[in-house]
Amino acid sequence: MEVIRLNYPEDYKRNHLKPSSLAVGFFDGVHRGHQQVIQAAIDYAKENNLESAVMTFDPHPLAVLKNEPLSNFLLTSLEEKKAIFEKMGIRYLFVVSFTKELAKLTPQEFVDKFFIDLSIHHVAAGFDYSFGHKGAGKIHDMDQYARGKLSYTVIDKVTFENEKVSSTRIRELLDQGQPNQANELLGRSYTLTGHVVKGYQRGREIGYPTANLEIDESRAIPKVGIYAVTAIVQGQNYDGMASIGYNPTFEEKHEQPIIEVHLFNFESDIYGESMQVSFCSYIRDELAFDGVDELTQELKEDERKAKEALKNNQ
Repeated sequence: MEVIRLNYPEDYKRNHLKPSSLAVGFFDGVHRGHQQVIQAAIDYAKENNLESAVMTFDPHPLAVLKNEPLSNFLLTSLEEKKAIFEKMGIRYLFVVSFTKELAKLTPQEFVDKFFIDLSIHHVAAGFDYSFGHKGAGKIHDMDQYARGKLSYTVIDKVTFENEKVSSTRIRELLDQGQPNQANELLGRSYTLTGHVVKGYQRGREIGYPTANLEIDESRAIPKVGIYAVTAIVQGQNYDGMASIGYNPTFEEKHEQPIIEVHLFNFESDIYGESMQVSFCSYIRDELAFDGVDELTQELKEDERKAKEALKNNQ
C-alpha cells in the first residue's frame, strides 16, 4: 500500500498514479459500515480494472474546527487505520491534512482537487457523507460536481440488530461497559495501543503484576472497571485482564483513569515496550476494598471470570 500525504494548497497532482476507485471518509473505527464503503470501492476497482484507494483525513475535522485537541474520542489512531486498510488490500491511501484552509474549499473545488486531479474515476461514500465548506456538498449530488469525469456509489445506512452502525454508537457502548456489543459493530475487538510505563508496582507485591499503559488522550477509553482482554507485546499474544480506574483501595488521586494490564503466565520486564490491548468483555465495576487481602481474593475471582470469558469468546 502506498501512503500519500496531501497538504492543501500544495500542488499534489500525481502523474504516477493509476486511475482508481476511491472510498472517502474519516472512517473512525473502520467499523462494519465503513467496511462496506471500502469494499464497494474495492469491488468496483476489480470489475473495472482500476486500483483501489481510500482517502481519510488527519487530524479529525472537529479538532481543527473547534480549535482544541480531542479527548476520549477517537476509536482508531491513524496508524491503526493504515494497518486495517492494508489488510483489506488497498493500493493507495491518501491522508489529507485537515486545516481551516481546506475547510473553506467549495464542494466543486474539493472534487476538482482531491478527486479529479488525483485520477479518481469512481468514488464510494456513505449516504451521509458531505464535503466542501460547511458540508455543502452531498454525495447524492455528485453528478453536478463530477461533470461526467467520475462515477460514484452511495452506501445506504448499515444496521445491526435494527440500530445504525456508527462511531457514535460504538463510543456509547464502550462508555457503558459493553465491549462485546461494540466489537460486534466494529467487526473486531476494540483495541488500545500504548507504551508500558512504571506505576506504583503494588500488583507485583500481591501476585498480580500489571503493565501500566500510556495512552494518547485523544483515544476513547472504555468505562471504568475490570475487563477480560487479550494483548500483543513483543510480537506474542497473551490472555489477561485489565483495570481501568483510579485505584480507590489505595486512595490515590488521578485526574484520568489509569489503565493497568495483568497478563496470565507472564513475567518478563516490558517497560518501554509497546502493547496492544483488545477488550473482550466487562467483568465488574471498580470497587474500593478494606485491605490488600480482600483485594487479592477479588482479583482471583476476576482472573477466573476473565479466563472463562476469554474461553467462551474463542
